[in-house]
Amino acid sequence: MSAPDLLDAERPVDLGKLGAPPPRPQKCGRLPDWQLRLAEFMGSRFAMPFNWGTNDCCLFAADAVLAMTGIDHAASLRGTYTTALGAQRIVDDAGGMLALTEGMLGGAMSPLLAGVGDVVLVKNEGRELLAICNGVNTLSPGAAGLVGLETFNHGLAAWRI
Repeated sequence: MSAPDLLDAERPVDLGKLGAPPPRPQKCGRLPDWQLRLAEFMGSRFAMPFNWGTNDCCLFAADAVLAMTGIDHAASLRGTYTTALGAQRIVDDAGGMLALTEGMLGGAMSPLLAGVGDVVLVKNEGRELLAICNGVNTLSPGAAGLVGLETFNHGLAAWRI
């Protein structure tokens, strides 16, 4: 992927503004043992299949943040949907996946700045989804467990946790 491709119109984040991420609506500091907590969380979800309302991309990302910080940014969403249509209504009502996530985690930054444990908005097969950065890649639930995507090729935005 060339540098001009990184600036295409599909990317909602202005990559020219690579400064520090904006403040979050709620303080979201990581706990001292966040690496262990994240590793345990990922291990518990490694083979867990995707399921709307329990292990979809949004709640997976929120559960990872909860494990690392003790803060549940998705508490208001839990138990409110069990289908793709129900999830899409929530996303649409918020103004899209970027707006929904910004409402919970604050302003986005470039996905190229994402580090381990950060939330990343990625695009895969035409769909936007949330994932957790594990370094160069991101992880999100799939049909048979966690699926990895390259942040560089798929990332649209990111949030520092």
